[in-house]
Amino acid sequence: MIFDTDYWNALNKKEKETVNLNPNQLGYSLGGDPLKNLRAGIGVGAQNIELTFFNSPGKSSRSQGQPSPEAIGKVERQELKELAKVNEVGVTIHATPNMGGGGGSFSGFTGQGFSEDARQKAIDEMKRTAEFTADVTEGGPMVLHIDGFERPIFAAGVKEGAKEDTFKSYEAEKEKAPLHFVDKKSGKVVGLSREEEIVSAERDDNGDIIIEDGKVKLKTETFNQAVENYKLLDQKEKKKYSNEIDYFYKGVKRGQQEIQEGEKFRYIDRAKDAGNMEKRYSGLIEAYDSTKKSKQQVLAEVLAEQEKSFMVGGKEEMDQLLEDPTKYLKEKQEMYANERKIWQNAAAGEERKIHDAQKELEDYQDITTYGVAKEADTIAQSAMQAFEIEKKRKLKKSLWVAPENWAVERYGSHPKEYRNIIEKSRENMAQRLIDQKKMNPSQAKKVAADHIRGTFDIGHLNMWKKHFGGDDKEFAKWMKKEIKPLVKDKIIGHVHIADNFGYHDEHLELGEGNAPIKEFLKVLKEEKFEGKQIAEPGGQREGQLHRAWTSALQIGGSPIYRIDSSARSWTDIGGSYFGRTQSPSFFVGDYAPTKDWSSWSEVPLE
Repeated sequence: MIFDTDYWNALNKKEKETVNLNPNQLGYSLGGDPLKNLRAGIGVGAQNIELTFFNSPGKSSRSQGQPSPEAIGKVERQELKELAKVNEVGVTIHATPNMGGGGGSFSGFTGQGFSEDARQKAIDEMKRTAEFTADVTEGGPMVLHIDGFERPIFAAGVKEGAKEDTFKSYEAEKEKAPLHFVDKKSGKVVGLSREEEIVSAERDDNGDIIIEDGKVKLKTETFNQAVENYKLLDQKEKKKYSNEIDYFYKGVKRGQQEIQEGEKFRYIDRAKDAGNMEKRYSGLIEAYDSTKKSKQQVLAEVLAEQEKSFMVGGKEEMDQLLEDPTKYLKEKQEMYANERKIWQNAAAGEERKIHDAQKELEDYQDITTYGVAKEADTIAQSAMQAFEIEKKRKLKKSLWVAPENWAVERYGSHPKEYRNIIEKSRENMAQRLIDQKKMNPSQAKKVAADHIRGTFDIGHLNMWKKHFGGDDKEFAKWMKKEIKPLVKDKIIGHVHIADNFGYHDEHLELGEGNAPIKEFLKVLKEEKFEGKQIAEPGGQREGQLHRAWTSALQIGGSPIYRIDSSARSWTDIGGSYFGRTQSPSFFVGDYAPTKDWSSWSEVPLE
């Protein structure tokens, strides 16, 4: 094996660019039993360790190695805190990524709709995570996954300023992907096809419907036309809609309302006709009773009334009239009175349908507007809880929530969506501080920004690559353009580093996939990022999880392998402990101590 070269990977055609990753910022993530994993991380040599819980909200599988924060008692929490302190190791906490497994959700989205119960479960889970974090650390980030809600891939970030058509899930997604809306009262989600059209009657200058050759002249408006027409509306008209999607939805539904309006007026006319006939027969009864006309005279008048309404009876009906005019006339009056009520009820039914449809239009909101507000509110509530616990425990550092970009199929994973959620969360928290703590706006804004700082995962971002039209170089260029302002504006406060091939979150060793990790680390360095950078294992062979951490040191060009005063690079293996007699500074992999290991003094290594 050749060690004196910067050629480091068979898949790379160029020599490695040295980034000089600061090992003081680099951490190592482990999931499962916290105390066991903290010991393992210390044994590997990491200076920062992120402890991840994989329980479901409200559940714990301690016997299976997956405890919840609540399953860790006071004594063990104190052990964790003291172990980290004596070894000068920083500890950060990752709340369960399995939030949905226990019915929890930060946005409240459950797949079928939005649930306030699901949001509350997420808030409760963050509270017990915050209490655990406060007991074990002196403050710092608590990572949570932005679970978001469904939205088309091609539209990701577009509403927030991203370029359309940068990504797409399938060829005809732009034409076929449904639009989603939420009932603000029930949380129910409904879909509307983009292939629907707004169909309406054309009207003349007087506002009358144009009828040609016995047909109502119609006009249609496609979704794309609706988007453009919405832009042309004056400000007064625009206020009727939350956005162009709302305009299209209401336009489609309005056609159904017009049908109901027509039915209502038809029923009203029928009720009027029946009412008129009821009055006519009532008048005949009154005339017959008051003047005591003969049956022949009554017959003649009834026939005249029937002729007016084109309802001439047969011989049997005439016989009934001649036999008992009063009885006959009252039966007719009652018949038309019943008809009037039936048509009036039918008209009232259509009016209720119109009312319900109008309320539905008012109650339904596009999923992005609704979902972002809910996710931001949950994050803000979680941050408020953390802020309260921090003050109560008098922690040395801020205890803050760190929303992480996650699944590309859900809102919040695109960098621009990610920024939007974090900014909306900060705005929500700032308003809560003003309202509840009587904090001045400037201070509230500062406190909110300090307690809501994003976690950015480059491995999760790389999963966008399967929907990207360009090559790896173009993707890296896009990544740098998107990430740089997030770091510069301090939207990102914590970082996860993992690798994959752009399809799934495999957590390969860094450099073994195709994620633009070097470019990402370079952006962090250029923008003087000061947060922790956590290498996340998962895709390694048994017993090799530590390679996620060592590969981060390698790809970052870290000088961690150094036991003397001279500067060493990763490839200076000769300067490491291989073949040396001195005690090593760090133990890695197979050299890491077991429970039976001890030094010559028989003092165990923590």
